Amino acid sequence: MTRHAWLGLTLLAACAPNDIARTSCQSVMMATHEPWECTLRGERIGRASSLEFDTESKNHVAQVKFTMKVTQGTLRVGYRDLDGDKQLTVTPASPVSLEMQTRLHRERRSFTLYFEPLGGPVEGLTGTVDYSTP
Repeated sequence: MTRHAWLGLTLLAACAPNDIARTSCQSVMMATHEPWECTLRGERIGRASSLEFDTESKNHVAQVKFTMKVTQGTLRVGYRDLDGDKQLTVTPASPVSLEMQTRLHRERRSFTLYFEPLGGPVEGLTGTVDYSTP
């Protein structure tokens, strides 16, 4: 992780509201395709938010795999794959596991996941986001 990205994550963590999704990521050392492993969490998701996942790659596409589950409520997750904008719903009865490819934002070399609680706050978000730039 670059010094700039680390500083940004540190500042975001210090200033971020406590009712949104959060993540912590680490790169996999000595691996090919610049892989990253991230953990998602959120005790309570009370408002719409987004998480941006940075790469340092010059590639235009990332291979992404994510899993998510919640203990209470309904969470809408928005993302963009190679076919365009998509949404899925996560509930206690319907956890999600998805693999996709997505285009990286041209200037920031990143992709974004969007989170929106439906019908009230969501509790107990856990999951993973693993990605690489083949």
